[in-house]
Amino acid sequence: TAETRGQDAFLPSCSTIFVLLQLRSILLDLSLQGKADFKVFGPGKPVQVMVGEDAELPCYLSPDISAEDMELRWYTDQPSKAVHVHGRGEDVQQEHSELYRGRTTFSQAAVIIHNVTTFDNGTFHCQFNSTMSEEAMLCLRVAGLGMEPIIRVQVDQDEGVWAECTSAAWYAEPQVEWRDFRGHTLPSVINRSASPTTGLWTAVSNVTLQYGAVKGLSCPIFNPLLLEKKVDKIDLPGECSVLAFKDGKSTTELLFEQELPNNPSRFDQDPCMLDWEQFPSRR
Repeated sequence: TAETRGQDAFLPSCSTIFVLLQLRSILLDLSLQGKADFKVFGPGKPVQVMVGEDAELPCYLSPDISAEDMELRWYTDQPSKAVHVHGRGEDVQQEHSELYRGRTTFSQAAVIIHNVTTFDNGTFHCQFNSTMSEEAMLCLRVAGLGMEPIIRVQVDQDEGVWAECTSAAWYAEPQVEWRDFRGHTLPSVINRSASPTTGLWTAVSNVTLQYGAVKGLSCPIFNPLLLEKKVDKIDLPGECSVLAFKDGKSTTELLFEQELPNNPSRFDQDPCMLDWEQFPSRR
């Protein structure tokens, strides 16, 4: 009938609209699943850690959507050197580079590098992959506050005073100075070297002075990243530093502090010995 024909004619039209709506919904779902509009951000400032500590390298999605179905990849400046790969809820260990294999863990869109070394210092990338790919860049800054410096001194009354200051396990390359007891900087010779196995720096600095020219020395060593320093100090014998005599014929010179009661009033700044005859040759 005409009524039936009209209904039959209407059904394809409804079906077409329904299919179009379904297709639109599917395309919208695919668009959302592809995360076509997401961006990846890093922490916005360098991540700084000390040698031997753990470093967390976080990345963030905007808008805040789930990354559960994405592949997440952290790598260095060389994409083939994967630091950590995580996809579909599990780590892809076989893609991790040898340097980081067994040293990283994944936690909520962040990778943690355990037992950081100087060779981890540098730039990293975190990449989120689905139907599209977005990534962000991170900077890991590694620092090491070295060992307490040690001063060695040799004194020759004819040739002068030679002092050496040594300290190891610094990162980055440390700055070394010599200062006299007034805090004035002294000219010195500095040698620095980095270990090929650890990347940590050792500094050796030498200074030579005229005998009796300086009462005391200090050797401050600075870490330029941490803006921290470690210092060793030592008192030196002056022109009149003879502290003891034997039998009225021989003297004993002391270069280092003695184990004595902590009473500053016991001594003057320039202790001298009064003797009853001259020693012009200092012997």
